[in-house]
Amino acid sequence: MSQEQIEMYLNMVKKKEGITQTTTFGDIVKRKAERVGDKVLLTYIRDFDNNIEEKYTYKDMHIQSNRLANGLMKLGLKKGDGISIFEINSPEYLFVLFASFKMGCYVVLVNTGLRGDGLQYIINHSDSKAFILHWTLVDAYLKIKDQLPKIKYVIIDKNEAPNDFKLPEDTLSLQSVMDAPEDDIEVDIDPNDMAILIYTSGTTGLPKATTFFYGKSLMGDALGYINLIAFMVGRPGDVLFTCLPLFHGNALQLTTMPGYMAEWPVILAKRFSASRFWDMIRKYKVTNFNLLGSMPQYLLKQPPRPNDGENKVWRVNSAACPKELIEEFEERFNVKVYEAYGAVDGGGFFLGTYGREKEKPPVGTMGKPAGNVVAEIMDEDGNILGSDEVGELVFLVREEEKEQRQVKYYKDEAASKRLIQKGADGQLWFHTGDLATKDKEGWVFFVDRKKDSIRRRGENIAAWSIEKIINRHDKVLESAAYGIKSSQVGEDYAEDEVMVAVILKPSETLTPEELLDYCKDKLATFQIPRFIEFVEELPKSEVHRIMKRFLKERGVTKDTYDREKGGYFKGA
Repeated sequence: MSQEQIEMYLNMVKKKEGITQTTTFGDIVKRKAERVGDKVLLTYIRDFDNNIEEKYTYKDMHIQSNRLANGLMKLGLKKGDGISIFEINSPEYLFVLFASFKMGCYVVLVNTGLRGDGLQYIINHSDSKAFILHWTLVDAYLKIKDQLPKIKYVIIDKNEAPNDFKLPEDTLSLQSVMDAPEDDIEVDIDPNDMAILIYTSGTTGLPKATTFFYGKSLMGDALGYINLIAFMVGRPGDVLFTCLPLFHGNALQLTTMPGYMAEWPVILAKRFSASRFWDMIRKYKVTNFNLLGSMPQYLLKQPPRPNDGENKVWRVNSAACPKELIEEFEERFNVKVYEAYGAVDGGGFFLGTYGREKEKPPVGTMGKPAGNVVAEIMDEDGNILGSDEVGELVFLVREEEKEQRQVKYYKDEAASKRLIQKGADGQLWFHTGDLATKDKEGWVFFVDRKKDSIRRRGENIAAWSIEKIINRHDKVLESAAYGIKSSQVGEDYAEDEVMVAVILKPSETLTPEELLDYCKDKLATFQIPRFIEFVEELPKSEVHRIMKRFLKERGVTKDTYDREKGGYFKGA
């Protein structure tokens, strides 16, 4: 998509929606309620097995968010206050978002898998005044409630709670707060006001909060860009589906919000279920959905069914799906996978294949940049690498767009500044932290997270290159490769040893020796794991990303096989 095409489309959207530089998301919600109020936006699958669903129109979204906003303001919340959302996928989640945006508050999207110190850190670090959570997550709150000095209001969503559920002391129900007038909200919102905080997963340390401001995400031209996203990953007539958590950028910013702006129906499930996934897709006549993390692996590991290819899906939007899985996925489920690349803290840069179909993108590519954006592969010294060489994916930052591309981490100016650095050529480059290659035609291919790279015996190893081989074994469900410091096993050289944690398919058995024998002709000598441990589960984020930090912290155990010792680890 050229820069001219982007500008032409944005102007078209702005004209249709009456968008000016002062138009807010709240304005759009009101206008859509008036113009397409009876159109169904959201179908929520509350209980798929029992055929329980709920539908919400554009008018419903406006009225319900007005009620909640008025209820929150009656409590004392006002523009500029922070609201932490600790909520499952639900219509109520969206009511909170829409209400907060109308009020000019900022929302903190909290991972529902967090507990203890991790949960406490984000709530306190974000300076939130209100904490809105689902009743199933109350125990997590109760364990840290005395360590949340900045929280003034705790509001619990009681939807589907059992009859004997009792609200903890000093809390309110979301439903009682929403028992408020439907009056429109009149708040002057400044483009520089904070709108959203999305925290990184903290795989290597304390999570950082990417800050989204109203002017860059929910006002003026930004509203047109939300609509543009819809047409870059879909087409008119689409029925969108997501089972990914709304606290993550994918479900919210690539499905729900674009669907809302483009007026395409959105089907929302509570969570990912590999066994029910395609039944949901068929029932709701879904045409377009996103894949992340290990989802394709788990779907392919499901027992084949005669109707696997019976669906209306024309497009699957994926991020870093292993190349060798794409063709198998497409053939089995009768779909087309479109790879793309972007990140919540990615400076607005992205790669994709949209509008490049005539160029015949190779299987597995993340695509090329749009418009006049320049993407390159860079080594550790800031030099641009040649074709097919592995290095860090970087994007050129022109001087006039430096401020626009600068990511703002909340209360972490140093981390913000590190993302844009001068290269050996003297130009500014945005560093993604991802390893990739670029072929002679300019197609970019994902290799691994830079922080997942393992340094062993003088060789840099992409953990993904090991995992993709092990995952091909017909008895393996999933695996995670990572580096173990020599000090953890009583040795004193500076580099890592390769360890892999493996989950087997149900009822399957496999010995470490058999797995190593399988690997020896498929991996380079330096890539073959020294340590192997079969585990029941892998620590994961809610978006199915393996949290390798916890695996590294655990290190080797008595259940870890040591290839060099020819037996199970016995300690240093």
